[in-house]
Amino acid sequence: EASGNDRHFNLMWSLAVSGFAVGGLLGTLVFPALANRVGRKWAILATTGFCYASCYMIAFPAGWWALVLGRVLVGIGAGGACATVPMYVAEITPVEARGTLGTVHQLMITIGIVVAQGLSASKLELLGDDGRWHYMMLVPCSCITLLLLMLPSCEDSPVFLLQSHGEGRAAEALRWFRARATDEQIWKEVSSMQLELSLSACESVGLREVARDRRLWGPVLVGCGVNLSMQLSGIDAVLYYSTKVLQDAGIALEWAQVYTVLISLVNVLVTIPAMMLMDKAGRKVIQSLGLGGMCVAYLIMTTALVTGQHLVAVGAMFGVVCCFAFGPGCIAWFIVAELTPVHARGFATTVGLGSNWLANFLVAFAFPHVLTALHAWTFGIFAATTLLLTIFTLTCLPETQGRSVAEISDFFAPATARAVPTAAAAAVASCPSPPPMLPKLSRSDSWHSETSTAASTAVSAGLFTPLLSCE
Repeated sequence: EASGNDRHFNLMWSLAVSGFAVGGLLGTLVFPALANRVGRKWAILATTGFCYASCYMIAFPAGWWALVLGRVLVGIGAGGACATVPMYVAEITPVEARGTLGTVHQLMITIGIVVAQGLSASKLELLGDDGRWHYMMLVPCSCITLLLLMLPSCEDSPVFLLQSHGEGRAAEALRWFRARATDEQIWKEVSSMQLELSLSACESVGLREVARDRRLWGPVLVGCGVNLSMQLSGIDAVLYYSTKVLQDAGIALEWAQVYTVLISLVNVLVTIPAMMLMDKAGRKVIQSLGLGGMCVAYLIMTTALVTGQHLVAVGAMFGVVCCFAFGPGCIAWFIVAELTPVHARGFATTVGLGSNWLANFLVAFAFPHVLTALHAWTFGIFAATTLLLTIFTLTCLPETQGRSVAEISDFFAPATARAVPTAAAAAVASCPSPPPMLPKLSRSDSWHSETSTAASTAVSAGLFTPLLSCE
């Protein structure tokens, strides 16, 4: 029976581990609304304060309370970044490259995991001992400092600037991001953004407005499902359990840690081809292949563990990680921003990533108990969940590759309401020059344009007329 000290240690350690997910949920709840108020760029910069504070508290904890609080704070920073960075990237990226650049977010996460595991592996003799582990906190501090030095010189999201400052300011931001684009291309993109904003007369929406509009609650629910696929696919359980699987295969603990680093490195390497294929194969195809591959790998892994073929289980575990990196690991972060119009994007991001963090916490909390009860059969549960998630993807997720939000919202609209938005979107695509509603401004004049998009969207019923008259 465990002693009182052991029980206290296990409790405090569990609180410290789960504190990250709790903080992530809090960050997801707060930062999308902040991004709608102050802008995507400044919301991202606001996460740095939590990260600096957490690095200090984790590196030099005054007690268990400081370690737990530090984990919560780093979770708030990470949750805020995971909510705002994909939103910012999706809004500054051309439609044809949105999937590729959206996947960079996941690529950076996987690189961070490899670096952290490599530095802490005792066999590699870097920073993984009792006397030097504190110095690992210098790595995230350096990354945060680089962000603080570089991001302020970048433009904010053109979509946010269009909504808050008007067409001229949005065009100026687009010129910064599209240095080689012509004025015609700039204003055509601004027109497309205006069409997206016209889907609602409100600058932002809440639960009541979303519940009344199928074009909104449909994407929100699908975005939640895609985000849940990250956690219900069982990837965290595999990473937590990887060292034990390797030890059961006859690998010593110190070498098992090294192989765990290699598993994370595989995660990085597979993310790169997924990033390159994202805008060629499409999101739906990649998500379906990734989840289907995980299902097959879990079946092999469960069978191998039950029959004692541990080397086969190790190979299947690598297969799970590869399939996750290729599919669910990439898409969930940016799919919500692609599915929802800008006025519902903050709410959808909060709900989608909030469900992600909540599922993260529940899986991390429940998995040790499930493992105790089911032993080698545990991963059979994830074979079932990935099968269900594959079916969900094939039936409910629309393809977003190369499509505007207005076109994607048509997938969720009732059949009787589909004709007008589709025609308007086609008209924007065919316009050879900027529509009359968007006069070209000189570079100096565009800085002074304070035309409120909220005012223009208030008369959105008449917006389609100038857009359709471009021919």
